[in-house]
Amino acid sequence: MYQHYSQQGSELDEERPGHAVAILRFKGSSPGVHIVDVNTDYQRLWGGSREDWLGVAPIIVQQEAANRQIFDQLHDALNPLINDAESFFEGIGGLEVNRRHDGSRRYVEWRITAMGVRHNDAITLVLTQRDVTEQKEKEAQLKRLATTDMLTGLVNRSQFDTVLKSEINRQNRYARPLSLIMLDIDYFKQINDNYGHDVGDQVLVELADLLKRNLRKADCCARWGGEEFMLLAPETSLEQAVRLAEKVRGAIKSTDFPVEGWVTASFGVVEVLSNESVKSVMKRVDNALYLAKEEGRDQVSTGGLLSSAKQA
Repeated sequence: MYQHYSQQGSELDEERPGHAVAILRFKGSSPGVHIVDVNTDYQRLWGGSREDWLGVAPIIVQQEAANRQIFDQLHDALNPLINDAESFFEGIGGLEVNRRHDGSRRYVEWRITAMGVRHNDAITLVLTQRDVTEQKEKEAQLKRLATTDMLTGLVNRSQFDTVLKSEINRQNRYARPLSLIMLDIDYFKQINDNYGHDVGDQVLVELADLLKRNLRKADCCARWGGEEFMLLAPETSLEQAVRLAEKVRGAIKSTDFPVEGWVTASFGVVEVLSNESVKSVMKRVDNALYLAKEEGRDQVSTGGLLSSAKQA
């Protein structure tokens, strides 16, 4: 008989399933897989008592249709073993993702392997399962920390570099329009000097929220550093990018930030050229932004490729 066990730990740990284990029996003469024993963690994961599970089909994954597909895959892998002593079952496994009633996701790893030798037409299997939701959530959190600006919640500079390189490579392959917008808050140093860095941070956070509301799903927005932001606009020509920048510029100027008077921003806009390098496009957008600053701020500049748009 299979020995039951559960992972040791605190009372809180005991409420979370560890390695759920079910011993299964497959018989070629009576198609189907049924449980011959389960451990306490299997009962915690799926509910019910040991007696409830004996002799019934196991739950491998929660979704019924996916469960049936796994049983079909298992039967196909095991049937050759019944008549061929030389056959070997390497096992099958996967990761199930499903939603709880509260909308959150649950991740369960599972694997089925053979245990011991065959007896006549019966094969003993071991199903192991583990709830790895906490691990997956920690991995997702680490990824967010590595790719996100902590103050604004936007993509950080390192991640934006990765996205930019990928989009430029895609533009080079498929010759699709791609534009880049760089914006800088005008006189931001004065905001910090006059109101303090806490207020300056509030301005940055509110500006980031404004950008999120005004951009499209396909656009990538990043905090480039300090008071500078980057907008990457796929499938967008220079003319379209200028209109997008003008929309954002107007929204910034009409927003009531926690400082006296208007907060404005200057914009540089360029369209990525065919086979252009990342270094080249970054230099051009930086030059366009510099022109917007030189020509009076609170405006959109394309570095002279299109007539700059200036608020009247």
